[in-house]
Amino acid sequence: MDSFTFQCPTRIYYRKGGLYLIGKILREDYSCRKVLVVFGGHSLVDNFYFDIIVKSLKDNGIEYQTYSGICANPDVSDAKKAIEQARDFQPDFVLACGGGSVIDCSKLIAHGYYYDGNPLDFFKKGVRPLHSLKLGVILTLAASGSEMSDSCVISDRSTGFKGGFNDVSNYPTFSLLDPTLTETVGSYQTAIGLVDMFSHSFERYFSPSPFMEPCDGLALSVMADIVKASHLVLLEKTNPEEGRRMMMLLGSLSHDGFTNFGKKKVFRIHQAEHRLSGKYPQLVHGQGIALLIPPFLRINKDILSKKILRLGKIVFDENRRSVDEAIELVESWLLSLPIAHEFDELEFDVDPQDIQQAEKRLKIERQ
Repeated sequence: MDSFTFQCPTRIYYRKGGLYLIGKILREDYSCRKVLVVFGGHSLVDNFYFDIIVKSLKDNGIEYQTYSGICANPDVSDAKKAIEQARDFQPDFVLACGGGSVIDCSKLIAHGYYYDGNPLDFFKKGVRPLHSLKLGVILTLAASGSEMSDSCVISDRSTGFKGGFNDVSNYPTFSLLDPTLTETVGSYQTAIGLVDMFSHSFERYFSPSPFMEPCDGLALSVMADIVKASHLVLLEKTNPEEGRRMMMLLGSLSHDGFTNFGKKKVFRIHQAEHRLSGKYPQLVHGQGIALLIPPFLRINKDILSKKILRLGKIVFDENRRSVDEAIELVESWLLSLPIAHEFDELEFDVDPQDIQQAEKRLKIERQ
């Protein structure tokens, strides 16, 4: 008999212009008095978001410290430094302000606060978090879905390791979704964010299941709406405001577990990409995913033929007779986006043998 466990406890605050409310949310809803604010580069400061956050915290009597500089494919060294700072400061909350990299690193900070060992132990399956600091999220980039997921990914650049672990403790306590924060995100970052969120339902859809698995219909619907959002924001630019609202909601919905509700999750593309970006940390996750989706479909087209045809019909509203034609619909959408479409278009070299190894990991032996 089928058996599964499902839980998604994150509270979502969807507020246009909601950045001004963060201090009130922390104080009134969670009785927070001290918070460690974690963010990435200069964009939070350059766009004056940081000033708004600080004012809101001060206006609500919340003491704060900051840890900044989290980069794409975040390194465990940052988490270790921030954990030491947090232990000295003793906050009630970690507040992650950014996209998936900042959120994932903040998850590890929250877990590592109470753990005396190496934070990488969580990823190498040695231990699981039993107690963590509370985590709040201000989402600035719609992509990873980490603001409402049980996943966390980290790198150790000193060894070339990149891996993830899934645990209910990874769900943030709350996430603030303000679509206006995505307006300053460039077209490339927006595009790879769309690919990333597309891949979360794409991988769940192609995970093993009966052909008419109920949640597969939801996964297809989410993918179809992501394609529509890409047209609104990037391609036709007919209604970018509505498109950004869609992106922010779809990023969370695509990775909160609902599109694999009732089935086992198998993420072959993500696992292959993690190996690549572990060795090549300059490879942005969504970009790596975009390069691996077409070979995944080509390599497994025989075993996945019925599902590929269904995807073409529902996601792209095209009833194609052949599997190859359906795959071309996915490839055409990716080609329409302002991203690299071949490994040799990247600004750095990737060893062909590493590409071959990644593609070998995409193959499904049986379904």
